Amino acid sequence: MKKIIFMTLAFAGLVGCNRSPEFYFERGNHQFAAGKESEALESFNKALVLKRNFPEAFTSRGLLYERQGDRQKAGLDYRKAIEMNASYLPAYNNLGAILMDGGNYREAVKLFTEALAVKPDYSYALLNRGLSLYKMDDCAGAVADLTRALELNNKLELAYYHRALCARKARNLPAALADLDAIIALNPAAALALFERGKAMYSIQDYSGAVQEFAKAAELKQEDPVYLYWLSLALYKSNYPDGALEMASRAAALKPDSYQLRGLMGDIYAALKDKENAAAQYLLAAELSPKFASVYKARLAALRKPDAPAKKKRR
Repeated sequence: MKKIIFMTLAFAGLVGCNRSPEFYFERGNHQFAAGKESEALESFNKALVLKRNFPEAFTSRGLLYERQGDRQKAGLDYRKAIEMNASYLPAYNNLGAILMDGGNYREAVKLFTEALAVKPDYSYALLNRGLSLYKMDDCAGAVADLTRALELNNKLELAYYHRALCARKARNLPAALADLDAIIALNPAAALALFERGKAMYSIQDYSGAVQEFAKAAELKQEDPVYLYWLSLALYKSNYPDGALEMASRAAALKPDSYQLRGLMGDIYAALKDKENAAAQYLLAAELSPKFASVYKARLAALRKPDAPAKKKRR
């Protein structure tokens, strides 16, 4: 019985030897898409045994290694693909993404620059180089790349978003809002764009406008305490402490160890003339953040000061 199995396998191997490297490459891609990683890896390996100069197969195998969490092997495969074919752009993009994920933005910029030397109108290389430059605090370079990327592809949400962040840093709120509006036009459920619109409005003290934007974002991201915090803050600034307290309480249930949130809750309780709860929140904020404890203790001291006696009206 063992001999029959061996002969069958041997026959299958002989049949397999007649397959082309392209056959194994295509089969590997189908297996990879179906989640059959072991089989896909075997197919890519066979393709590369039969054809060593096969950048597409190296890139596909690199993607598989990435899915398995082995970025080192993935990076090596992408580099091999680039060495074999300096014009094979997907390998640049994938390797650049690994570098960006690892915080190696300077190396990523060099790599995307190489890709753009091959194809100057490669929008994704412009986008990713722009994102890398933004992370390096080079907004001028980032905006130049992101603008060019949008000229080539006006549906790149990340390009609009990071260009908006640069505009807000430069205090150019009309430009920031225009880019955020472009994102929302493309994707009405873009919570992050709505959130940034709220922050832009908050920065110019348009608190009612900020409340509207934060409320939309919080509705889309109901489990995100940061969105609820900012909504609570805008409501507080809009002189609506009851609504602010409701949002802050929801946020506190999600993130009870946020000193900023506890400090805000102290302010809200103080506005509601609830000194006992305000004091408790200020003390908790000070405990959670020793660095800013003096700030919250000062608020507590101000809270405990006796109210000034009302002045008598003169007749």
